[in-house]
Amino acid sequence: MKKSDYVIVGANVAAVGTIEGIRRHDTRSSILTISYETLGSYSKAMLADYIKGSSAGYLEYRGKDYFERMGANCLYGRRVTRLDLDKSKLLLEGGEDVGYKKLLLSVGGTPFKPAIKGAENKELIFSFTEFIDAHKIREALPRFESVVVIGAGFTGTEIAYTLNKLNKKVSVVELGDRVLVKALDPKSSEIAESLMKAEGIEFYLNDTVEEISGNKEISGVKLKSGKFIPCQAVITAIGVVPNGQLMANTPLNFNRGLEVDEFMHTNIPDVYGAGDVVKAIDITDGEKRALPLWPLAYQQGIVAGSNMAGAKYPYAGGLPMNSLKFLKVPILSAGITTPPDQSYQVLRHDDQKGSFYRSLILKDGRLKGFVTIGAIDGAGVLTGLIRSRIDISDIKDSLLYEKRIGLIRMP
Repeated sequence: MKKSDYVIVGANVAAVGTIEGIRRHDTRSSILTISYETLGSYSKAMLADYIKGSSAGYLEYRGKDYFERMGANCLYGRRVTRLDLDKSKLLLEGGEDVGYKKLLLSVGGTPFKPAIKGAENKELIFSFTEFIDAHKIREALPRFESVVVIGAGFTGTEIAYTLNKLNKKVSVVELGDRVLVKALDPKSSEIAESLMKAEGIEFYLNDTVEEISGNKEISGVKLKSGKFIPCQAVITAIGVVPNGQLMANTPLNFNRGLEVDEFMHTNIPDVYGAGDVVKAIDITDGEKRALPLWPLAYQQGIVAGSNMAGAKYPYAGGLPMNSLKFLKVPILSAGITTPPDQSYQVLRHDDQKGSFYRSLILKDGRLKGFVTIGAIDGAGVLTGLIRSRIDISDIKDSLLYEKRIGLIRMP
């Protein structure tokens, strides 16, 4: 049986953070990373670039020799099928055992795939969450001219915009009444939709796909409203859920995400979690939830790796963040963008031209979230104010109206 001091399941950005956290405190012990994917640590934020023609190597933001440079080994194309936590070992597909002293689970999220009539045995139905998905879409580009994207969240709008720029006819079907409902407020959703419509993307809101028509090849989709959209390909982009498959039938606490404490430690000794699979503190309201965001996954990995190596390094928490820089007018949001109740104060500024819009969400004088369109240079300042939890009552007007937020005299 192979054995390593540290074993990491997953080779994503949380795994990268974990390796770097370990090496801050332990430069000698063995590290083994196991990934069912065949590409090393790559940026999912750049998958759209790969579809547009970039090389696979371009996605490997730490370089092809990253694991070697960090003194770590990586098993590519190997899937962990079972955890034996009592014996501190993993079972790999094919029957091989791997032992560990400390274990990090960074198994990410799984795309939600709705059950749609007619989807069985159809070609050209894709997800868009991993490299293999992007590769399949890229390989299939010559085979379709029209595509339906199911879901108008961040992933759905990004792939829709990407394929539109590749001269595909793109239709987006969204169950909700507006686009990017989790990332934007109603007005900024309207602006984002207008920007995409101006590029030729069509939207079908308050609707859903009930059937995918055709035999082996897709001929179109039928909507609940009765409308029919001709197409040759379908991409589902409804969202991801924490991948709990490996935790099933184990004593690990998993409830819509792997439960971890402030040190990213699970309820089982020597087992840690990081990334999209875990529930961690959302600083906007203090609740624990899964926040599938690349920067947060990396920071959680740093925290987990440091603590696995013996440090006492707490995770400060994160907040939802979204960046739509692929649009002609950039859009950024963070924290709460749509207040859940009347206890929040909402401030908005709109130049009525679609080039500068900003909304601030406050509670008890403290910034809880924002959306900014066009003028994004001050987004870092706004995010810092959410984290600092200071009272901004005296400067809220400057934060709302100033396009460039620089040094501000704090109260």
